[in-house]
Amino acid sequence: MFSKRGSETDILKTRIKECPLFTDLTGSEAKALLQIAHIRDYSEGEKIFTQGTVGLCFYIIVKGKVNIISEDGSKPQLLRELGESDYFSEVHLFSETTHTVSAAASELTKLIVFAKPDFEDLVKMDPRLGCKALLRFLQFFGEKVDELYRENKDILRKLRSLNSPGLE
Repeated sequence: MFSKRGSETDILKTRIKECPLFTDLTGSEAKALLQIAHIRDYSEGEKIFTQGTVGLCFYIIVKGKVNIISEDGSKPQLLRELGESDYFSEVHLFSETTHTVSAAASELTKLIVFAKPDFEDLVKMDPRLGCKALLRFLQFFGEKVDELYRENKDILRKLRSLNSPGLE
């Protein structure tokens, strides 16, 4: 699955550092994260998780593609296709909520998987790295909340203009 250009460990470290949540990690910090990670291979069409199940993991795509699917209606709907270096399910490192979507490999796929209990152990074993990662996640979630506020504000403004033409 990997070319001769680099060892599997080097490629895994590179994928971690390509993830926007971990871009400021050093090589040794990325290697430390790999020590708590699980590397999983999925075949084409194989489910990674199913909508409605409790989520406990965060995923980074090393190789392959993952489809994010809504299964609310009678026919599953593709919401997004993710590729190499993309990540998903980040909120599940911090909350034991159910998945609102399903994820499935759309081709042979290799993932780096961080499970919530292993991430909690990292914070205990290497508090400096654990805190650095946690602070980065907090920054990321803060940016997402700001983005949602802006989107909601725009939607509300558009709805008001539709309901009250000429008042804006």
